[in-house]
Amino acid sequence: MMKRNLLFITLLCMSLFSSAQFIIQEPKLLGGSFNKNLIYQQEFYYPADAKDFSGKCQISFLVDTDGFAKDFKIEQSVTEKLDNAYIDLLKQYIWIPGTQNGQDKAMRINIYEKFKYKKYLKIVKRRGYDKPPFPYTPYSKSLAITQAKDMEEPIKAFYKGAPVNVHQFIRDYIKIPDAARKQGIKGIVELQFIVEASGRIGNFSVVKGVGGGCTEEAIRLMQLLNFEPGKKQGKYIRGSYHIKVNFGNTKY
Repeated sequence: MMKRNLLFITLLCMSLFSSAQFIIQEPKLLGGSFNKNLIYQQEFYYPADAKDFSGKCQISFLVDTDGFAKDFKIEQSVTEKLDNAYIDLLKQYIWIPGTQNGQDKAMRINIYEKFKYKKYLKIVKRRGYDKPPFPYTPYSKSLAITQAKDMEEPIKAFYKGAPVNVHQFIRDYIKIPDAARKQGIKGIVELQFIVEASGRIGNFSVVKGVGGGCTEEAIRLMQLLNFEPGKKQGKYIRGSYHIKVNFGNTKY
C-alpha cells in the first residue's frame, strides 16, 4: 500500500513539474484591435494591378523577442502582390513577444485578413489618399525605431499647419471626460507611440493609464496633431515619442 502511495505521489510530482515547464503566453499585438485598425486604415495599400482579386490571405511569421515580425510564410494566397502588401503592413506592427515560463521567447503565429477592393475604396475615400504618401524626404526605409535621445533632429508637432509646444497645446485643448469629473478621477496618462518616417502615428502604448475616459482623451489629443518625424544621419526616420498628459491636477 505504501509503495502504491509513493508511486502516486511521484507520478503527481512529475506531472506538476512537467506542466510547469510549459507555461506559455502567445504573442499579442501591442495595443490590440485599436492599433491593428489604426495602422491598417492608414498604411495598407491595395496594389492597382491586384484590384480584380479578393479573398482570404493567411500568413505565418515569427514574432521575435524584440517585438518585430519576421520570417514570413504565405499559408493561403490571394495573389502575389496583394500577399506582399499584407506582409508589408504586418512589418509595421509592434508585438508583445510570447513568453515561456515568464521569459520572452520567439514564437510563430498564424493570422489572416480578408481583402475586398470595394471595401478598400471606402478606406481611401475616408483617409483622402490611395498609396500612403511620404512627404518628408529623404527618408529611411528601415523599420528600426529610433529613441529621442538618438535623434539628430527631434520630432516636431504641428496643429493646423503651425508648430506648437505640445504641453501648451494640451493645456489649450484638453477636455476632462464627464465620467472622470463626476467620479473625481485624477492622474497622469503616460503614452508612447511611433511617429513614422511619413509623419503618421501609430503603435500606441499606454505606459500608464487613468480611468474615466482619460486615457482615451490623451490619445485623442495626440491624434489632433500632425508630426514631422525626427532625423538621423540626414534622413527622416521612424521614431518613438513619449508624452504625459495630466488630468485634474492642474487648471485644465
